[in-house]
Amino acid sequence: MNLNIGVAYGTDPIKLEKVINRIGQDMANDPGWKEFILEAPKFERVDSFGDSAVIVKILGKTIPIKQWAVTGELRKRIWVEFAKENIEIPFPQVVITQAKSA
Repeated sequence: MNLNIGVAYGTDPIKLEKVINRIGQDMANDPGWKEFILEAPKFERVDSFGDSAVIVKILGKTIPIKQWAVTGELRKRIWVEFAKENIEIPFPQVVITQAKSA
C-alpha cells in the first residue's frame, strides 16, 4: 500500500511520525485486519511541500487484492486519531471579498 496524506505546515514531524506508526502497528495487530497485513503501515518520508500542506508518504504491505480495503481502514483510523491528537488535515480555501460599490 502506498498512501500520501497532507498535514498542516505547523505539524510537529516527530509527533506525526509516532502517531502514524502507532496507528499502523495497532491496525497490524487488530484481529480483524492482521491476516491481510504483511508489513504494518508506517511513516516513510516527507514526500513534498504543497500549497497548503506537507505531504507525507505512508507505506505498508498487504496480501494481494486487499490493499484497497486496508488503505481505506487506515485512512479512517488516521482521520480519527488525527482529530484526537490535534493534527490538522488542511484543505485549500478561498476567501472572497466583495467590494462596496461607489
